[in-house]
Amino acid sequence: MNNKQNFLACFIIIIFYCALIPGCSGSRTSTLSQVHAKSIEYNHKGMKAAEKGDYEKALDYYAKALKVNQSIENVEGIAIGLINLSVLYEKIGDTSKAHDLVDSALSVPDISDSVKSEALYEKARLCLKDKEIAKAEEWANRSLLLNKGLREGSRWNLLAKAFITEGRYEEAFNAVSAALRLNRENNQRTEEANSLRLLAEINAKKGRFEESKGFYIKALDIDKELGDSRKIAITLIGLGELYFRNGDYDNAIDFYIRAYNVSRSADDTAGTSQAAEFISDAYKKSGHDKKAEEILKDHETKK
Repeated sequence: MNNKQNFLACFIIIIFYCALIPGCSGSRTSTLSQVHAKSIEYNHKGMKAAEKGDYEKALDYYAKALKVNQSIENVEGIAIGLINLSVLYEKIGDTSKAHDLVDSALSVPDISDSVKSEALYEKARLCLKDKEIAKAEEWANRSLLLNKGLREGSRWNLLAKAFITEGRYEEAFNAVSAALRLNRENNQRTEEANSLRLLAEINAKKGRFEESKGFYIKALDIDKELGDSRKIAITLIGLGELYFRNGDYDNAIDFYIRAYNVSRSADDTAGTSQAAEFISDAYKKSGHDKKAEEILKDHETKK
């Protein structure tokens, strides 16, 4: 998977609030409730840091949340903490560590089916990144068996990605169609946008430019509705890629620049770096090698 595909991959940070935490109902002591509140605070700060691409800070916050939960043997919180850390290690490129962490989460005893389903889902994502497609499908299906709730559509989205990777576009279309229906029924707007991006990708692979563009535009509308800067940038990159593949480098550059500006305004350092690479690649492809070098140099000075 190249850098552009990596940037377009799903990024999931799992935060389970009081509904999953023993003691939040008020039946425990106030001291215990304060401990859980501290864990939630660390998880929230970790999520925000990760959204901005500050993975080092996010790792620190998630490690603190995990330590808090370990101090009170909150098995749900421990498993969630391990999953969160796994997600981040995958993002920084240490998939071996990510696998170890999610395996540890799966070994935590007495966790709910919902949390175990999230761990299985993360395992599937890791296998997909490792291009172990059969294993990714197996883990995703195991996740589906455990949880038919609000996040069912996300599992079908992941299966669709696996099928796309192998060029099984009809199966991918069926999977993402199921995902889109479920995400709309369950009002999972973020996952609905993910489904639309996958439909855009499938149509792009089949050379259906207008159809692909239409799905990207629908996804972008949802991204903006949700105020999700990172997903806005991802969708703009997708539109840029669509034009890039069609040989329209000027329009590709315009979309890449929009993605760069969104990421920069959101203080997303990872996003701005990726977008700068896309802009540079498009300039190179259009024969403007000097401009391509200038873009990267300018980006480095602005870090």
